[in-house]
Amino acid sequence: MGISDAPPPPPPRPLARLRHWHRTLGTGNRLALYALVLTAGGLAVPLVAAGWTAFTGPSVGVLVDQSDSACESVWTVPPGNEELAEEVNANTDARQLTRWARDGRLVHRNDLHAAVSLRSRESPIEIRDLSITVLSRTDPATGGAVGPGGCGGGEIDDEPDFVVVDLDTLPVGAEVPVSYLQTSAQQAEARALADELGEQITLPRTLPAQDYYSFTLVGRTVAYDTEWQATITWWDGEKIHTDVLDDDGRPFRVTAPD
Repeated sequence: MGISDAPPPPPPRPLARLRHWHRTLGTGNRLALYALVLTAGGLAVPLVAAGWTAFTGPSVGVLVDQSDSACESVWTVPPGNEELAEEVNANTDARQLTRWARDGRLVHRNDLHAAVSLRSRESPIEIRDLSITVLSRTDPATGGAVGPGGCGGGEIDDEPDFVVVDLDTLPVGAEVPVSYLQTSAQQAEARALADELGEQITLPRTLPAQDYYSFTLVGRTVAYDTEWQATITWWDGEKIHTDVLDDDGRPFRVTAPD
């Protein structure tokens, strides 16, 4: 399917405690932690490298961390789960929110954020491309809204790059490259938001050996209940590799208000 500017027709977790702690770190602190692991070597490496649960290989590690936050996220509470409206607050554990979301008892509303971090190993890599695929699109999930909890936030030392996507304008089932997102008139508002949040991602880019790069994916919808994922393409000097970015093997899901 080609890409058109015309809107398409409607059509127990391992390492949970470590990942929850990881979510509490700002981007600057995360990168400082990774740098410490690299310099420490020895037994420290396997301990923290276990947090890189998305993909690992001889050249790169990739961590995808969907933001399930009572402080920042707005949620739709589907019918039959109204009691959760009283339970979602600033003190709700992110792991519990993740479980409710995966059980379909909460759905990210309006937008969904996912932090992506890449760690090169013994040799540099080149990050060549990023694409977004809308996997399914249905009518918005019904239910009331809850959140955000308004916890306040710490100061961000090093704001990552952003990729903000208006999912409603993308075709279903087609990989849409970031180069299209950065030029399409239909994605102008999304690009403006990325500029407000930090900076837009720039590809291709070289990641030196034993270094890190982080960016944040933001998927937005105003009309549908949407499942989506991203694909990152990188080169290790000999071969081209592609990895899917999602929520631990599940599509990202975000709904518009009904």
